Amino acid sequence: AGPRLPPDSVLLPVFPDNHPVDCLRSLTFLSEWLRLRHSLLVTRAPCILWGHSPLVRSMPETAGFAVIPWRVSPGRLRSLIADGVAPRRAPGRRRAHVPCRVRLTAREVTILRHTLEGRSLEWMAGELGVAAKTVWAHRRRAMDILGVRRLHDLMQLPPEVLCGRPS
Repeated sequence: AGPRLPPDSVLLPVFPDNHPVDCLRSLTFLSEWLRLRHSLLVTRAPCILWGHSPLVRSMPETAGFAVIPWRVSPGRLRSLIADGVAPRRAPGRRRAHVPCRVRLTAREVTILRHTLEGRSLEWMAGELGVAAKTVWAHRRRAMDILGVRRLHDLMQLPPEVLCGRPS
């Protein structure tokens, strides 16, 4: 019935403070894992979040994730992992979700989507009816909000990051 994780598996998404792209990838993974865990997949693999970023600090208790902060002593790390892999009650019918709020305007989301599709600034400017410099400014602001400095890093973002409605 599809690929299964070995019984001794532990999922360990990371949330480093200084790597927002990795945080977004982990967040996308968690959203998909939660969606599948509650429907098709029956897995006993615990998911432990590693890091101490704002995304991890705002994780709701109902999501049922254990969190390991950065730079813990070996003894503390051992006990946190043991707590994280301890059996938990099966989640109820209530579906947990991973909150992700990024304050991008609708225009910024549109420009980022076009950028991820490989469109040029000039093409986007013509499509949106604005100057290419305006498109560049919107893209730069959106990249600053996401913590992305280079276009190469932006292109590494999973497309699912921008599939929701802009806030």
